[in-house]
Amino acid sequence: MTDRQLLLFSAGLDSFPAWHYLGQPPALYVDIRHRYRAPELQAIAALADRCGINLTISTELDLSAWHGDDVIIPMRNVFLAMIASRHADAIWCIGVKGDHTLDKSPDAFEQMSQSLSSFAGRPITIASPFWDMTKTDIVAWYLAQGLPADNLLLTFSCTESGNASVHCGTCPSCLRRWIALANNNITTAEFASPPWQWHRVTDYYLPAMRAGRYPEHRAAELVSALATVGIRP
Repeated sequence: MTDRQLLLFSAGLDSFPAWHYLGQPPALYVDIRHRYRAPELQAIAALADRCGINLTISTELDLSAWHGDDVIIPMRNVFLAMIASRHADAIWCIGVKGDHTLDKSPDAFEQMSQSLSSFAGRPITIASPFWDMTKTDIVAWYLAQGLPADNLLLTFSCTESGNASVHCGTCPSCLRRWIALANNNITTAEFASPPWQWHRVTDYYLPAMRAGRYPEHRAAELVSALATVGIRP
């Protein structure tokens, strides 16, 4: 067992900048057989080849049967942390400002760290470097380092594309991806359908924002992104 750090890597718009932010640590992708694994694996291969990422792909875990009607796999990050703890003691699992699912929050990661440390008999930490940063902030940091924007476009952040490599534009992941890129003046990202035209923007997100049910920082970034396409809610 090694004491080196390890980044749980998904080739997403969070984990790829995190690889740079953390000093290019070894990375691990756990192929849990979810339904959008094919384009994720394609993005991982492209980024690893272009950037020289020291990447391991684990096939130890099949959670395909855990898919429900939505894309959420219960306790997904708990499983990923357990697999990663076989390879390292300091594990980076990327969460961002405002994440509050049961298995992705500062409190959840602290509980995982304590539990895994207890069972493994050695100190294990599960952490994210981005709890105080939004996706827009993360992309801004990446660009401020002079890193190529084109590499960001190789990342993959869609949960509804199936085996297709194109982003659907009509899922929450695509909407968040578009917001982060649009707010950083990256307008060349491809979507099958424009995210700002997704019916959920007007049916859910904007009403929730006006009613105060949407986090203030996310509401501000949504309004800012919509302004880039001439929409002023």
